[in-house]
Amino acid sequence: MTDGKEETAAAISSAQAPNRRKRRLSKKERKTLKKKQKQSHKTPVPAEEANPEVPVPDEENFEASYSPVPIPDEIKDGNDDDGETQIGNGGAKKLGKWFPEAVVIKTTTVSNSVTQHKKKNKKNEDQETRTSSLVLFYQYANPPFRQSQVRQLMTYFTSVAKVRNLGGRVRVSNEGVNCTLSSLATDRSASVPSAAANLRHFASDLRSFSPVFNDTDFKYMDDLPPDRHFKDLKILPVKELVFYGINEKDAPLSGGGVHLDAKDYHKMLARDDAVVIDVRNHYEAVIGRFDGQSQIAEDGGNDESSTSTSDGKQATGGGRGATYIDPMMRKSTDFPDWLAKPETKEKLANKKVLLYCTGGIRCERASAYLKKQMGDQVDGVFQLKGGVERYMKEFQDGGYWRGNNFVFDKREAVSVDNVAGVGGVVRKQKSDSTADGSSTSNKATQLEDAKCCCCSKPWDRYVGKRKCDFCGVPVLMCDTCMTSHKGNKSNKVDVQCDLCKKEGVTVHANEVEWTDNGVHNCTEESGVGTGGKAARSVLKWGGGHASEKKFKKKASRKPCRFGSECVRKDCMFYHPERAARN
Repeated sequence: MTDGKEETAAAISSAQAPNRRKRRLSKKERKTLKKKQKQSHKTPVPAEEANPEVPVPDEENFEASYSPVPIPDEIKDGNDDDGETQIGNGGAKKLGKWFPEAVVIKTTTVSNSVTQHKKKNKKNEDQETRTSSLVLFYQYANPPFRQSQVRQLMTYFTSVAKVRNLGGRVRVSNEGVNCTLSSLATDRSASVPSAAANLRHFASDLRSFSPVFNDTDFKYMDDLPPDRHFKDLKILPVKELVFYGINEKDAPLSGGGVHLDAKDYHKMLARDDAVVIDVRNHYEAVIGRFDGQSQIAEDGGNDESSTSTSDGKQATGGGRGATYIDPMMRKSTDFPDWLAKPETKEKLANKKVLLYCTGGIRCERASAYLKKQMGDQVDGVFQLKGGVERYMKEFQDGGYWRGNNFVFDKREAVSVDNVAGVGGVVRKQKSDSTADGSSTSNKATQLEDAKCCCCSKPWDRYVGKRKCDFCGVPVLMCDTCMTSHKGNKSNKVDVQCDLCKKEGVTVHANEVEWTDNGVHNCTEESGVGTGGKAARSVLKWGGGHASEKKFKKKASRKPCRFGSECVRKDCMFYHPERAARN
């Protein structure tokens, strides 16, 4: 027999020896271990730097690090009067046969796929540490660009795009340029310019290229998530920067409205003898607009002794401030018809007319046209310099603005408390859910008429690219309806926008052949077929006949189910034997 002490020692030695078969950790233990490992890899942050403020970009530092992008030789030579400049620098490719002069350039991005991150079961460190920046600007040229200058500018954009890693959209015409651009640092190295620096350097490039851009108002948005960066840059040569269908003779830009900065515009909004016209589309006005001056009066700010304060919490003279007017437009080409109506002119008569839009460019032609048409019938025409973007930066509490500002970039829509926007994947949150489980983006800023087009629940996000079947504008559809049969594009359930419901439109857009880029296919009272009412205009290019053309092209790739027995000579489906004969 062995001694008891020896047995005890052997047992202890055996226990201390490494186990050949490890015990599987519980879920709670694995979670705790993962948390400890994550904390051990973190670099300690000093207490005074634990909550740093967002740094204000130093413009002098940007200028100090600026290195200009060389102007291509074909532009320097100035021999492009024949319009033969080859727009191919920077890896530019043609956008497509439908827009032969437009080009597209791919940019460097980061992976932001939620599904991919779940599969890898780890966070994308590259995505977390990099930020993107945006710049919005427009510039009208006086005198207008020659066609050769337009092509030279497009060529220069393609050269700068790769160096500055630019994404977004550029509209170029003889009138000037209109741009929404983003950038993302191509590397996290300290030697590589940041996204903010890229856009400031790009602005310097433009000023060096032409003095036309010396006074351009560049509106920058920095420290945005990396997924706000565009995956490519599209350069589009167009006839008008904003398509109103109005020429320079009918609305000279030199005769436009008075440009007011945010503070002065705010004071004008508080006047009872003013009207404020939203020159954006109706679907943009549904989720946000300038009618806070009237709302404040309704909420108790209508005392006779009340005056306008700097933070915009009271209306003047005991009234309701400027009267908000929504022209109910689907697109900018609806503006001239709206202004020509007698009831419109009656609303504007003897009033101070204020106009506003997202960034200011849509007001330029609209204010000039309004002044040309009404002249002395109104008591002055004014427009918001820099648009809603500038106003939100000036009034951090929102001022007279209510709701979200719809934007044409990856942010989707922004508010004063969410400058990065609501763009991206819709994620349900318990604190944000309604009784039936549908999610809203921000109840604090949501307007009363922002609701789902199907179930009428509160909703203020344009997701899923769903459009009205009757006029083609984006529609508000909640995530619940989007994932149900109502949101299924192959389903025959009609999707109708708020404006078509108000106007009683009953004719589908694909049943009408639109002309003049979707404008004036019929009068407001007339309809098609059985006497239904069609929308005044559609947002999608081509309208019904373009949809039919797409359907025929898609059908021509599918084999006919009757095969060689098909007797229809005009059958739109694919017949191998007929193709062989041809």
